[in-house]
Amino acid sequence: MKLFLPNKFRIYGWIIILFGVILGITRFYFGIKMKILDIKVFAVYSKYFETNYFKLIDNHVSEELTALLLLVGLFFISFTKEKIENDSIAELRYKSLILTFYINTALVALSFLFVYGFGFINVLVINVFSPFIIYIILFKYFLHKNPITNPVDT
Repeated sequence: MKLFLPNKFRIYGWIIILFGVILGITRFYFGIKMKILDIKVFAVYSKYFETNYFKLIDNHVSEELTALLLLVGLFFISFTKEKIENDSIAELRYKSLILTFYINTALVALSFLFVYGFGFINVLVINVFSPFIIYIILFKYFLHKNPITNPVDT
């Protein structure tokens, strides 16, 4: 299918994710805010101590950059062609995608029932990435288990 990225984008995806993970660990685990990431950004909407619309504001962008790197990397990994693309691969992609929505919907529904307060905000943030992660895991699992796409040496 012509909608998929070339196969070489998969390695770019892993590299981008690596940078995102390193930046995320630096910011969230070690609590380091690199001064270079304190910049003016255009905000369509911002609300901290005051509310701003369509205005340049001062912001530390490590959180946004971490999320963007992870999202782009996961997108690249999820939507690159396999070395050999055929109908059986397309069927596995479809099966993985549908099952991803079932699983992700169940996880979000359970979150509505059992996660409250600011913890739910964390669930919403995780939900930005979880469909990609679930899809990648399922698709790779189905590829590995399918004898047509993963021939066993005899």
